[in-house]
Amino acid sequence: MPSAINAALVMSLAVVAGSEAMEAGILALGMLGYQVSIGSLNDVLDAESDRLVRPHAPIPAGLVSPRLAIGIVFVGGTLGTAVSATFGASVLLAGSAGYACGLAYDLFMRRLGWGWLCFSAALPLLLVWTWLAAAGSLPPGWPVLLPLAALAGPALHLANSLVDVDSDHATGRQSLATHMGRERARIVLAVLVISIYLLAWSTLALLAAVPTPGAIAAVGATLMAALGVALSWRADAQAREIGWLMLAGGLAILAVVWASAVSPAT
Repeated sequence: MPSAINAALVMSLAVVAGSEAMEAGILALGMLGYQVSIGSLNDVLDAESDRLVRPHAPIPAGLVSPRLAIGIVFVGGTLGTAVSATFGASVLLAGSAGYACGLAYDLFMRRLGWGWLCFSAALPLLLVWTWLAAAGSLPPGWPVLLPLAALAGPALHLANSLVDVDSDHATGRQSLATHMGRERARIVLAVLVISIYLLAWSTLALLAAVPTPGAIAAVGATLMAALGVALSWRADAQAREIGWLMLAGGLAILAVVWASAVSPAT
C-alpha cells in the first residue's frame, strides 16, 4: 500500500507539472519499482524476526520465498533506475539518491534509530525527481515545499514506527518510537502533523488562490491526517497501521494540492 501511494503521488504530480498521461504513468512505474525493491529488501532482512511477531508477513507466511524477494529487490531497483536514466542525468541522480535513502534505511539506519533521517531526505527527493522528469525544473515554490516535505518525513516514520512498536520491543529492534517511548512519540507525531498542516495552509494562503476543488481536497487531506494521528494513539496495532496509511495518503493529497495551486502550469 505505501508503494502504491508513492506511485500515485508521482503520477499526480507529474500531471500537474505538465506530463502527458503516458509519461506520468512511466514515472509512476519507475517509482513503484524503487518502492517495491526497498520494501522487499526490508522483508528479507526482517524475515527471522517477523516469524516471531508478524507471521502473516509475506515471507514467514510462505507467500513469497526469500529467493523471489531478493529477485524483486534487483528487478525493482533496475526498473526504477532505467526509468530515471531515460529522463536524463539529473533525474537519474535524484532517483538514485532517493533509492539510496531507502536502502540505507533497510540496511542500517533504522537499526540505529536514525531511520527518520532517510524519510526526511527521501520525500523532498521524490518531489525533485518527479518535477525534474516532468518539467525539467525544481517544483514550484520549492523553498517552501521541500522543507515541508522534509518535515513530513519524520512524521511518517514516527507513525510507521508506532505501528511496529510492540513487535520492535519484543525483538529488541530500534526505532524512533522505541527510542522516544510510546507516549512521547504520540505527542511528537501530533505536534509535527499540526505544524505541517498549519504551515501548508498558511503558505497556500500567501502564495496562491486555491480553487474550490483544491480547497475541498486540502480539507479532506487535513481530516485524513487528523484521523490518522488519532488512530496512531490506539492500542490496536491494526488501527495504528490504518492510521499511518491515512496520514501518508493525506500528506500525498496535500502535496498535490499545494504544488497544483502554486504551479504556473495550472
